Amino acid sequence: MKRIISLIIILISIMIPVKTSANPFFRAEVTGFPIVTDNSVSANVNLTYVQVGFSSLFVMAADEFITNNDNPNIKIPIQNLYLLADGQEFQIGTNNWQRFFIDNFDITGTSQKNITLKLENIGELPAGNYTVLLKFLDKTGFTLDYECELFFTFMIDEKHTITVLSGDPVIILTDDDIFNFQNVIRNQNDIRLDLTSNTKWKLWLDTANLEDENCEYYCQLKNASGKVSSYNQERIRIISNQRYLLASGEETLEGIDVGNRVPTNVLIEYSLKNTSTDKYIKEGIRQNPFTYILERE
Repeated sequence: MKRIISLIIILISIMIPVKTSANPFFRAEVTGFPIVTDNSVSANVNLTYVQVGFSSLFVMAADEFITNNDNPNIKIPIQNLYLLADGQEFQIGTNNWQRFFIDNFDITGTSQKNITLKLENIGELPAGNYTVLLKFLDKTGFTLDYECELFFTFMIDEKHTITVLSGDPVIILTDDDIFNFQNVIRNQNDIRLDLTSNTKWKLWLDTANLEDENCEYYCQLKNASGKVSSYNQERIRIISNQRYLLASGEETLEGIDVGNRVPTNVLIEYSLKNTSTDKYIKEGIRQNPFTYILERE
């Protein structure tokens, strides 16, 4: 008798119209944190739904794009988002409900279903928080429909890398240089920095390791390419324990497709000279290990 009464209570409850935003019979919750790799984002989702006889579960996106909340101009087409259930992959769209599961057990009560949302075929993404609203539909055996919503959200961290080619600058002073006042002695190897960043960026030179200040040191950016928007083309006098802004630029990315990195680099020349007529520069090799810093603008 208690079982029959419970069944009647459940049937009466689920037949009462309930608004989507407050539906206690159907909900979607992300379990754990989204997993972000170089070309995909995935998240596990648990669905709790009411079952009256046979139930079918459907999904649809509320928008055509997954949007970067920090920069709404950055959008990922919803066609890149898939739902994985029971070894099958379903593409999520905006025009039609996509059925991804049929519950074949003719029972009445509450059931759960674990699925995975996966964003595929993407390249490096600009930093920021991304969001899209997804809608889920539960069609029961009694032709009762229940909906719930889920904000699929993930974060792309800032990423800045510098690859230094040619090592530290090498400046060689010969016997002819030590008394050659005002003569500029340039490095033997121009330094090329390859830059990657998923935000707007600034490139700094840190001279904490600069030594041999009985002469004047200089640096000059000779060339820049890729996503460099501005750089100082003048020869800069540098002293120890300072930071100097060398260049700034845009994200080294173009679009959201795989292989979307834009090669970006700068070429730096270092030099020194003796400006004092009452002392000389000691001959030999100067090889100061400069530090470069790439950070968000």
